[in-house]
Amino acid sequence: MGVYYMQVLKEEVRKAIHQAALAEFYEKGFKEASMRSIAERGGMTVGNLYRYFESKEDLFYDVISPAYHKIIQLTEEECMDLNHPEEGHRFIEHIANELIAINRVHRAELLILMEGSEGTRFEGGVEEIKVLLENKFKHNIFPRLMKDDLANEENDFFVHVLATNIIEGMKYIMKNCEDEIKMCRLIQRFIYYHFHDILKRII
Repeated sequence: MGVYYMQVLKEEVRKAIHQAALAEFYEKGFKEASMRSIAERGGMTVGNLYRYFESKEDLFYDVISPAYHKIIQLTEEECMDLNHPEEGHRFIEHIANELIAINRVHRAELLILMEGSEGTRFEGGVEEIKVLLENKFKHNIFPRLMKDDLANEENDFFVHVLATNIIEGMKYIMKNCEDEIKMCRLIQRFIYYHFHDILKRII
């Protein structure tokens, strides 16, 4: 009974730390956040906080990694055949729904990743996601475009611009739209705009 109680208590403390750290990192970013302030937000001593996390970066990783890995997994999913209208439509819906689901649970973490991760292992996370997205475009969505040797450099640049536009657009929607219903509609429209009939529009 005592061991079970201690485990429950530790889990409650970890949740309190997580919420306090999320608020701190969201407001200040990693560089300006402090373990002392996080401890105060969580209603504990700094010493007790360090019993759970050895450093501010370990705590940052614990807070950000679930959202980060979900986005990475989404970019690594196998694409459907966009040449087929029905499969293309299902792909658009799937991507939009997955982004909405991730954003619903991890909006704050995603914004921290995009704007408050300087000085951490996630500092280049957005660029990494962008590269993964570029590779997805090149090899899965419109490989015929990349086979045009005469315009290879131009095509690479185009893919880079498209990936950047999608990431920056999603970032803008998440940052400036707090109403969940409105945000869902915007994400769906944004993804549909970029992927609907994409092969016909660019090849």
